[in-house]
Amino acid sequence: MAHVLENIEGIVFDKDGTLFDFSASWCVWCDRLIAELSDGNNQLAANLAHSIGYDNISRTFATGALVIGGAADETANALAEQLPNTSIDTIHKIGNKCLVDLPLVPVTGLDSLLVSFKASGFKLGVATNDSEASAITQLSQCGIKHHFDFICGYDSGFGSKPAAGMIDAFCKATDLHPSKVAMIGDSLHDLHAGKAAGVGLKVGVLTGPALEAELSESADIVLKDISHLL
Repeated sequence: MAHVLENIEGIVFDKDGTLFDFSASWCVWCDRLIAELSDGNNQLAANLAHSIGYDNISRTFATGALVIGGAADETANALAEQLPNTSIDTIHKIGNKCLVDLPLVPVTGLDSLLVSFKASGFKLGVATNDSEASAITQLSQCGIKHHFDFICGYDSGFGSKPAAGMIDAFCKATDLHPSKVAMIGDSLHDLHAGKAAGVGLKVGVLTGPALEAELSESADIVLKDISHLL
């Protein structure tokens, strides 16, 4: 492992569950979205929640939930199956409205951590299955956007995880070979994207809903959170 670490020159982070606590943000988003789409129909609310892997009573996520690893358009498509009279475009618009003022809870002191990485010469990127605009807004709100050399979402034109496109785009933007890049994430989608791209290091973190046993099968190493990367 030591020789692998010495070769790493770039780090790609997932956003939700990696930089920010997943449940603190996305339980609120799910609650808002489901309440608006179900319009007081409790059974419809339960069906909508189940379709994306969320329990709206216990406010917990199922293992491998679509809303955890899937792209925003995949989540919208799943919800649309429960709403035959509601367009995908309308679901996206409501979903985006529910993102406004979403609570963001950093998993650690992100600014100081990212400063340390930049001072060591690392190129940094964010690859999220959220939208690019949402990612830029949230990173800006937390005062850390300027640390990143590359930011992309499911709608940036590179596909979504678990495909390799986002990481390939980071490598092209930073002129790094994938073997010199580490992919950091809290879900199997993140780790599988890293494998598909041929990265030099795949790191799982336990700040999302996934358990260590689930991540360890696909990660080179699993850490409590990204502060332990140092």
